[in-house]
Amino acid sequence: MFNSRLFPAAFVKKTNILQIVVSILMLVALLYGRPVNYPDNVNNQHGFPLVWGTHQLVTIAGPVDYWMVSLTSLAVDIILWIALIFVIPLIVDNTDS
Repeated sequence: MFNSRLFPAAFVKKTNILQIVVSILMLVALLYGRPVNYPDNVNNQHGFPLVWGTHQLVTIAGPVDYWMVSLTSLAVDIILWIALIFVIPLIVDNTDS
C-alpha cells in the first residue's frame, strides 16, 4: 500500500496517522476565522475551542481594521491541542488490546 522508501514501516502506524490528522486539525482550528455578525458589528473570530483572536471589520460608525488578541486563550488552545496529540497513542494503544 505504501512505498517502503517513502514511508518506513515504523512510521505507518495508526497512532502516527492519527497524530498527523490531529495536527492538521489543530492548524485549521487555530487559523480559521469564522464570521460573526451582530446588528452593528461584523467580525471574524479565530480559534477553537477558545477564541484567541477577533478581527473587527465593520462597526456602526463604518469600516475598521481592528484586532483583539488574547495570548492566554491562544496558549491554552495550543496546550490543549498538543496534549491531545500526545494522548492519542495512549488512547489508541489501550483500545487495540
